[in-house]
Amino acid sequence: MKTVSILVYHGKHGDEYWLADTPERLEAAQRQLFKRLDDWHCYDSDDEGVTEARAGDIRAIRWLLNWHNGYEYEGWGIEQATDPLP
Repeated sequence: MKTVSILVYHGKHGDEYWLADTPERLEAAQRQLFKRLDDWHCYDSDDEGVTEARAGDIRAIRWLLNWHNGYEYEGWGIEQATDPLP
């Protein structure tokens, strides 16, 4: 069995899961999570790093996600899942 990493978001609109088993998938998952939270107006335009994150800067996206992690409706983390296929 293979173990894979997933990014798990627990929020007021329900839980969401993204495959994050490669650096490329992790980056894509973080971008999707940031966009979702930004669409829900979790970030103010004058917050540090928001302009850069909205422009696609992955370092700014990661910084904002980590900075806000644990805020109300913004809990997320990387978890391990086991693929049941051999």
